[in-house]
Amino acid sequence: MGALQDLIISTKHAKFDDFPWVEMFPGMELKICQARPDENFLVNKFRAQPFAKSGLHKHMAPLFGITLYGAWSHHPTNFAYQPDSFITEPVDELHRFHNGPDLTEVIYIMFGGAKDFDEEGREEIGSYTCGDMVARYLERCEELGLARPNILR
Repeated sequence: MGALQDLIISTKHAKFDDFPWVEMFPGMELKICQARPDENFLVNKFRAQPFAKSGLHKHMAPLFGITLYGAWSHHPTNFAYQPDSFITEPVDELHRFHNGPDLTEVIYIMFGGAKDFDEEGREEIGSYTCGDMVARYLERCEELGLARPNILR
């Protein structure tokens, strides 16, 4: 039994309901479920209202998504990413999130940050790391009078 004990790991467990929804962009909310800012890594559950869209951006490292419900895409009218879809968003390629006609939820696993661009995609207008997202999420929780969730595990 001693060898088996050596294989047991310290699993981190939480329920999505343990983390509050926070609007980060108009029509788009997220709840960060785990973050390791020093490793530039985070996991979040993302929710978008019908026809919400993000600004133009580029990811600087891999981002993976699993659609739980709703439909969305990087295309403005063809919402191919539907429940049970798995996507890998392009690294260093300009794109935007387009939500379909229904409420959508996606789980994102993100490594690294992103750069935001103007509407023509010519000029970088900002950038952020996973640590920046964590700081903004916790700041928004505080502004809304919500308890600080334990996302740094």
